[in-house]
Amino acid sequence: MKSSSRVLGLLAAAGAAAYVGAVLPALAQSGAPDPEIGKQLFYEHGCYGCHGFNGETGVRDLVATNSPIIADVDAFITYLRLRGDQAPLLPSTRMPNYPESALSDEEARHIYAYVSSFKLHAPEVEDVPTLQAIIESASRPYEPQR
Repeated sequence: MKSSSRVLGLLAAAGAAAYVGAVLPALAQSGAPDPEIGKQLFYEHGCYGCHGFNGETGVRDLVATNSPIIADVDAFITYLRLRGDQAPLLPSTRMPNYPESALSDEEARHIYAYVSSFKLHAPEVEDVPTLQAIIESASRPYEPQR
């Protein structure tokens, strides 16, 4: 089952390149994307449920992942559209499907502008004393208590 899903995923990714090249450049842009509008849409569509309120928490973080899905707005919209187009073939409980009838390209651009504004706020590992104590404790050999 996993291998067939992987094959279908690869086919979808290959189709994404054709989709971006053929369809997205023809889309009319109605102005500059607004992160504030994107923030509202992010909440209205429940994106925070998995991605957290700042993109750093939740099941799928969006900050500092180097994901090609959020590399640029065209890849982002393509991912949303392919999920919507492939929903009958590849049902998923991981992320809702967003065909254009559910989320317009303009709305997707606003959401992308908001997601692109996320900054990583996590401290460096060395700056978390409790974590350092755990790592140090875990590196010592185990000696059972008597």
